[in-house]
Amino acid sequence: MISTGMKSGPTVAVLGTLDGVHLGHRELIRQGRVLADRLGAKLRVVTFDRHPLEVLRPEAAPKLLQTAAEREETLSGLGVEEIRVIPFTRETAETEPEDFLRQLREECDLAAAVAGWNYSFGRKGRGDAALLREDGRKHGYEVRIVPPVRTEEGEVISSTAIREKLLRGDLEGANRMLGYAYMISGTVVNGKHQGTRIGFPTANIETEAGKLLPAYGVYACRMESGEQAWPGVVNIGLQPTLPSGRVTVEAHALHAEVDLYGRQARVRLLRYLRPERRFSSVEELTEQIARDRREAEDIEKACHTGKNEVV
Repeated sequence: MISTGMKSGPTVAVLGTLDGVHLGHRELIRQGRVLADRLGAKLRVVTFDRHPLEVLRPEAAPKLLQTAAEREETLSGLGVEEIRVIPFTRETAETEPEDFLRQLREECDLAAAVAGWNYSFGRKGRGDAALLREDGRKHGYEVRIVPPVRTEEGEVISSTAIREKLLRGDLEGANRMLGYAYMISGTVVNGKHQGTRIGFPTANIETEAGKLLPAYGVYACRMESGEQAWPGVVNIGLQPTLPSGRVTVEAHALHAEVDLYGRQARVRLLRYLRPERRFSSVEELTEQIARDRREAEDIEKACHTGKNEVV
């Protein structure tokens, strides 16, 4: 549920951008849930409608791991009862951290606040864990600062690290940090039907402009629309052999003919199969797509038998 910001009852607020809602973020939410249950409070996430760099330094703003709708769906699925989305503007950026916390307290009966070890807020990022703790002591709410969550190899889990892994084709590493298979969602739109002409019909998923697309190439995936799901293979990129002139997300169902035009759909990326490349002929491309299909089918079978677990 998106909160209107109106005054509510006892609340535990989880603070952060939470892009991707990865395993580090899930630890914030887990600890927030424990506090909310103990204090008889609602669990609320307080976040922004965009990455702050979109306003402060647009040239350096990263693509996001989740759209606003994807993030809301994920948070709701984790038991978050309220989501307070604050529009991030130049005025927001100039808010003093003490004023930010005052506004937070005025919106609800703040019982506790949970934030990550590196959370900063307010003008010039002056607000930090120490200031949050001090405000909690002064105004009578509990503060929980969560240390970094690391992988088994000791790497700190962060949205930045996940973006880097996706962009260099390390889907397996990114999915381990996310705790789920990276997903791309959008509306299925009409394309040039080039896949149909060569025997591999695809759903052309139109994504939001700010969504991060991983390294261009071919992936084994799971296609979903509504309550339906199909194993599939998806090409992300510029289609150099049959170029369309733009970056596309073209998903092909392995065992079914599906018509998703005009519907919402998503693909969950399970395995990076190969980089995108230009083939010398349509026949060579068709042969490679058939090999991609077989490899994706092998991954599907391995997952069903439990021999090759995918996040």
